[in-house]
Amino acid sequence: MQAVSSVCHGSVEPPPEIDVAVLGPVEIRGAARPFLRTAAKELVVYLAFHRQGVRNDVWASALWTDRCVAQSTLHSTASVARRSLGRSRSGTDHLPRRGRLLRLEDSVGSDVERFARAAATTDPARWTDALCLVRGRLFDGLGLCDWAVLDGTQAQVESMVVDTALKAAAHHLRHGSGEDAAWAVRRGLRVSPYDERLYRALLRATDVMGNRVGLRIAMDELLRVAADGDTAYRRGGPGTLSQSGHSFVHPRTMTLFLELARGGLPAARGDPSRL
Repeated sequence: MQAVSSVCHGSVEPPPEIDVAVLGPVEIRGAARPFLRTAAKELVVYLAFHRQGVRNDVWASALWTDRCVAQSTLHSTASVARRSLGRSRSGTDHLPRRGRLLRLEDSVGSDVERFARAAATTDPARWTDALCLVRGRLFDGLGLCDWAVLDGTQAQVESMVVDTALKAAAHHLRHGSGEDAAWAVRRGLRVSPYDERLYRALLRATDVMGNRVGLRIAMDELLRVAADGDTAYRRGGPGTLSQSGHSFVHPRTMTLFLELARGGLPAARGDPSRL
């Protein structure tokens, strides 16, 4: 049987005509032509997460939080976005003209929507499909993305990805597959590198694999991330678990690491409460 970590075969759900991908460096796939204005591209991303449509004054204040923008700028930004997206197979604009309201047609979707549908199922293979969509940091490359933080979009997406990674890891641990559990965890860490629940799952995955060196490497990685440039830790170098580094890590995580390092815990079976 081929390990899920060896291949991302893609979702069984085909992408939409226009795919707004934000689970990593932002891409708008399937557009008719390149976006000549950065703001036009960022408008499309914003609209992809506000499917009910938004008034001009709303999306303007969301994208330019620190200044007022002239109506002519708003009009030209929307026009560039419309031309760049082009028309759907049915012949209608992906971004129709609706007066003061902007709303994307259903021909435009996002990788987050596909992730959510796959993650909501009870099929672990679909969880893998969802996690395969994760390429890096959320909304990476956007310059006008404060709205994603301010309206809670980024937190919601990050939570969904982490929860999916944890339940996938728990599934693989129950079946004794540490490699696949570690792969799922690594996908979660791409969007949430500071979540210690993921690191605890990673520690258990390396333990199931019997990888004692990997156990230590995973803990060192967490300490580097948690210390966030702590001078004393960096002076110690890789493989040195300094006391100052410990102070940045939750005691539960440190206790788990020490018990696993001593071989004091039974093999994990994927109980989420233990992650």
